[in-house]
Amino acid sequence: MDMKLFAAMAVLLMGAASPLQADEQNPENSQEQTPSNAQERFVPRLNDMMVATQLRHFKLWYAGLVQNWPLANYELVQIRNVIADTRRLYPKSGGSDMSTMMPAADDLDEAIKGKDSVKFSKAFSKLTAACNSCHETAGLDFIKIREPRLSPLETSPFTDESFSGK
Repeated sequence: MDMKLFAAMAVLLMGAASPLQADEQNPENSQEQTPSNAQERFVPRLNDMMVATQLRHFKLWYAGLVQNWPLANYELVQIRNVIADTRRLYPKSGGSDMSTMMPAADDLDEAIKGKDSVKFSKAFSKLTAACNSCHETAGLDFIKIREPRLSPLETSPFTDESFSGK
């Protein structure tokens, strides 16, 4: 798939993950019993959370590749937050609790803090394997996550974001 097309599709999918509620689109349709905070009413679909996580997985990998450690840390924090949210919102989803991801996330955290590319690569592989293990446990073993295949000489498909850290 062309990387520009991938990036465009990713942006569209991210936007589709958080639709406006009917009363937000037209305040005249709002009713008194409707909570004032839309987040109290909206629960993201598990699939949408995982698509967003897949994008973060890629950005985490690329940040490690170019040694942008602050960005790698940011993406790891976001992935950890999604793991916690998923465990809270979908505690019995397919029998998987995502607990195998935490040791991998801890290893990544150590590698990022130490700015250690070799350790980062090993920990990233461990995280990717944990994703696939979770999918298998949930009966979704047809969803296989792998490490991105972008050579260091190519550029990120996220052409609207600088990964240089400057």
